Order: sequence, then structure tokens, then C-alpha cells
Amino acid sequence: MNISSITNQISQGQQVANPNAQMGKDDFLKLLTVQLKYQDPLNPMENTEFIAQMAQFSSLEQLQNMNQSMEKNLGAETQLQTAFQNNLATSLVGKSVEIPTQEIEYDGENTTTMTYRLEQGARTANFRILDARGQLVRDFELDPSVRYGDISWDGKSDAGGEVPAGAYLVVVQAVDAGGAPVVGDALKGAQVQAVRYRDGDATIWADGREMSLHELSGVLESR
Repeated sequence: MNISSITNQISQGQQVANPNAQMGKDDFLKLLTVQLKYQDPLNPMENTEFIAQMAQFSSLEQLQNMNQSMEKNLGAETQLQTAFQNNLATSLVGKSVEIPTQEIEYDGENTTTMTYRLEQGARTANFRILDARGQLVRDFELDPSVRYGDISWDGKSDAGGEVPAGAYLVVVQAVDAGGAPVVGDALKGAQVQAVRYRDGDATIWADGREMSLHELSGVLESR
């Protein structure tokens, strides 16, 4: 009688009741005990076989202990990362950050500078300014190799006419070589007014709305 034969018999018997069950070190030790108890007195287990099976048990125990240690480390790492992000969010209160936007204000006189960002892989990219009706006012062709860039708008339309002061919609559109869309955002500066905590995670309040740290493009220099 050996461990493998007992294991096969037991696993076959338990397969219907619990098909996802896995043998742990306690189960292995019980099987070894049963094997020793019911071994043939005329044909006892040889020392080499016993040592080999004890080595199997030791290896199994080490693997399970390693797995438990890794699970604990992963849990601690997650808690540490959450604590770091929450601390970072708190430090941003009162500071200026860069956030995605879909709107830009034109005062009717001064040139407006706008910032954008593109994800990697863009083949073509455009920064488009639209009026309140969704009609195209100005179309800027962007360099797709530039991940972060600035453009200046003098308040004129593509036809060369002056546009009135007010709020305009902005859209960054980009596609890759296969025509699939690539993420792009227009950006603007905003001050962080508050940090709120929900389920242990921090969210910031800026530009009149709540957002996560992942939505921020960067932190701006204080002026």
C-alpha cells in the first residue's frame, strides 16, 4: 500500500461531494498514518520509501506556508498602498492640479492656452473646439507623438472670423494605425478644495466635482 493509491481512492470518493477540494498537509499526514497502520506486516514499508513520502510531506508543508506568507504580504502591501494614496490626497488640499475638462472659457480678447494629453499609439490626433450647438469652430491638428502638449487659440474660427466670448466645448480625438480610438483629454488647472473618504479610499473635490486620484494628470506649480 502506498500514499498515491490511498489518495486516488479518497479523491475519487470525494470528487462528487467537493470537486474543488485540494489535499492539505493535515490530509497528507492522516493518509501517511493510515498507510503505516494498515501496512502488510510481512511486507512493511521500506526506509527509503518512508523517507521519500516524508520529504513529500515536508515539501507540501513548505509550499502551503509560503502561500500563506505571500497572501499576508499581498494584504499588507494593499493596505500600505491605500494608506500612501490617502496621505497623498490629503497633502493636495489647497494645491492646483491638472484635471480632464470638456469646456474652455474665452474672454473675447486674450489668446487662450490649452493643454492636452494623449495615450500611446495614436497615428492621428486633433484638438477640436465646438460651440454650444456642437458646431465645429476651430480644428487643431496635433502631433500624435507628443503625449502632453499645449496649443494657443486666438479666438478665431477656422474661417478666420472672431468668435464671441463665452464657454466652448473641447474634444481631443485620436485614432491608431488601425482606426481604433485612442484616449485623449483636454486638461485644465483646478484647486483642490477638500478630500473625502469613502470605504477607506480617498477622493478629492476640485472644480465643483468629486474625482479619484487616478483622474489627475498632475500637480501644478504654486504661483
